[in-house]
Amino acid sequence: MRIAHNSLIILDMLPLHRSSIPSSTKLNSTAFIIINPVAGRVNAQLLKRIIENRFHSAGWKSYFHFTEEKEKTEEIVANEIAKGVDLVVAAGGDGTIAAVAAGMVHSQVPLGIIPTGTWNAIARALQIPFMPLRAINLMLGNHHIKKLDLMEVGNTIHAMNIGIGFSSTMIQSTGRKEKRKFGNWAYFTNIFKQIFGLQLRRYVIEADGVQYRGRATEIFVANYGMVGFNAIENVLKIKPDDGKVDLLIFRARTILDLPSLFWQAFIKHQKRAPKYRQISAARSITIRTNPPIPVQADGELVGQTPINVTVLPRSVRVIVP
Repeated sequence: MRIAHNSLIILDMLPLHRSSIPSSTKLNSTAFIIINPVAGRVNAQLLKRIIENRFHSAGWKSYFHFTEEKEKTEEIVANEIAKGVDLVVAAGGDGTIAAVAAGMVHSQVPLGIIPTGTWNAIARALQIPFMPLRAINLMLGNHHIKKLDLMEVGNTIHAMNIGIGFSSTMIQSTGRKEKRKFGNWAYFTNIFKQIFGLQLRRYVIEADGVQYRGRATEIFVANYGMVGFNAIENVLKIKPDDGKVDLLIFRARTILDLPSLFWQAFIKHQKRAPKYRQISAARSITIRTNPPIPVQADGELVGQTPINVTVLPRSVRVIVP
């Protein structure tokens, strides 16, 4: 997300209306705030000051942690919750939000989100404001709590999606420097490259004990949706709090197959068609491919196939409009 530093300074001067603070908020409530300093193009220190000022004005105590490369963010969050906090806030992109949520499984502490990443698909799916001040005011003012599903892959927990094939190859081809320099365009450039090099790979999937075989260009495990486009999620009936995940299997030999694939999946809403298949799972999924291929989860590479996915239904409380 691109935010001019000057606009953040101007917005920081706006008064916070205390009437928006819920009366149930107790004095000296404590917020633990995690900021990814390299997400998007936001000045992390300036963002910290804005958050601190807003929470202080609302009668909250706040303390901060800036993420570092290769740290175990979920362990840091879990430790702080064990010490006792009233709110955890994640300021970053999808990877940061998912890592923070992973440390909050089955906790009664709510998660607030300030989306500052490249695409912010989780925030799009949950309709959370992109402007930091509006996201902060949502936490401090009137809001709802959604109990959202998560997915466990090995020793890691993920929030939004797992992709094998087209999406994981695209992410593998998009470097961190490219994302920071070009934002969303870094992905779009690689999308066009991938479209003209589509590959079908053999797979074996076991979903809630039922086995499926075939060949696919992309196997997508959607939890909070596909890429944060609510219209697509609504068409496919993918919800973040329904206690299940949806397997979307796409089969396209060449770019010429894409129109019929989109017609079958998004226009006719077919659960099973020559180019597309949708399967739901409420407990577990195992995915094997031949040959093994990269796996992405919430926009980050997490290894190669085979993978085992465990569904964690309604396991984290998130603040939403």
